[in-house]
Amino acid sequence: MVVLSQDRITNFLKSDRVTYKGLEKENLRSDIDGKITNNTFPDVFGVHNFNRYITLDYSEPHLEIVTPPFENNLDVFNFLHDLHTYVENNLDGDMLWNYSMPPKFKSKYIKLPPHGKTNSTKLAHLYRLGLRNRYGDKMQSTAGIHFNFSFSESAISHIGCEKTELYLGTCRNFLRVFPMILRLMGCSPVAHNSFLKGRNINIENLNDEDCYLPKSTSLRVSRLGYYSEEQDENFITFNTLEGYLETIKDYINIPNDKFKDISLDLKQQVNNGTIQMESELYNHIRPKGIISKDIRPYNQLKENGIEYLEIRSIDLNPYSSIGISMEDIEFLELVSLYCALSDAPKINDVESLCIKENIRRSSESGQNCNFISSLDGDKAEVPADVITNSFLGELEDFAKIMGLSKEKKKMFEEFFQRNTTTLSMKFIEDVEKSGGVLPLVLEKSVHTKRNIDDKNLSLFKKERELSEKEYLKEKNEDKILFEDYLEAFRGEIK
Repeated sequence: MVVLSQDRITNFLKSDRVTYKGLEKENLRSDIDGKITNNTFPDVFGVHNFNRYITLDYSEPHLEIVTPPFENNLDVFNFLHDLHTYVENNLDGDMLWNYSMPPKFKSKYIKLPPHGKTNSTKLAHLYRLGLRNRYGDKMQSTAGIHFNFSFSESAISHIGCEKTELYLGTCRNFLRVFPMILRLMGCSPVAHNSFLKGRNINIENLNDEDCYLPKSTSLRVSRLGYYSEEQDENFITFNTLEGYLETIKDYINIPNDKFKDISLDLKQQVNNGTIQMESELYNHIRPKGIISKDIRPYNQLKENGIEYLEIRSIDLNPYSSIGISMEDIEFLELVSLYCALSDAPKINDVESLCIKENIRRSSESGQNCNFISSLDGDKAEVPADVITNSFLGELEDFAKIMGLSKEKKKMFEEFFQRNTTTLSMKFIEDVEKSGGVLPLVLEKSVHTKRNIDDKNLSLFKKERELSEKEYLKEKNEDKILFEDYLEAFRGEIK
């Protein structure tokens, strides 16, 4: 249960009220027939490790585009739209697959990016190789969106809570409401059969080509998708920064029995812990420190605290041409504010089990399931649509208090409708009408044909040259062998 803090709201409204939003969006790359492509990262984008806006996530067909933070929601949406269009225009006939589950899958097309000639790019390659050896290419080949959120210094000082504690409380409240968010935004209930080939997974056939969970919202977030059983055993509550960092340290330093036989000497993974490095942690929301290529995320958080939050586990929305709509952005912004400006008691062991179970239910059967609302009484479990409707009502009341009712009107109309007919329900119906997931997503992945803002176009083109210069600079500055660099990296978190 999340309860608004009137003091925090009053204090926030006395500030400049500024928040910053940014997006990181992944897409798999497909050909015009809906097959995953084996084409490499286009030269026009420069060196992917050093391009601030266009990079690779796991593999060559797994593109990721990144916006800077903006105050205005429309600005971040337009920048992403321009960036999406620029990438589309330079894919040599390929498409950005507008769905979180992959196109028709061929493992031989999943090529890891080349390791390059700098120590940092070699480390990035080794990390990806470790992911392949731990989980396989298929689990790594789903796509989603990260929503980055932070407050201005004015807002933080007026709220009257230490910055790191404010963001930790926001994380705890986000976990409490995430099952409802997943019901409203999850849209990956169907996968092409090629994604399941060779995997022992209990799932139903929708037709000759596709499989699904009939009541699922998000296969990607479920145990069938982007999931680590080893990490799932220890639910991260964000009760303290020290506790969170201790978990990361243990995950990295304590050998995991499942991964201990993947060779370190032959460079088959970065290390043999539960995670190789911080980015392997599969949180639904992640605290982030100051971005720096010279200091590891763990040490940034330990030394300087939390600077912003990264909301993860958001599926691509195939009903928006770029995978996310303005209403989606407005919803995530309002939810972030709601979580931050509410009381945020610590999560005890019992509540953590309830949250974890509600997330599982939402991902696997969230179209029509019950959520756990308490552990006693007649209303211990409540239908998902009822509790989600109540959550949306609370958000609507919150928007009124914040003076945002008018600008959020269209968003609320959309999300109340989604609670009645979820995106995942609609998607399954549309797959059946289209004759399969491939023809439907191909239809949803047509090029946007947008006129890119001149300033943004210049920025994207210039980034090629800047990324190449940054790569050469780092290559020239590297003074130690990779083996020594790797050994030092392994010893940084103790």
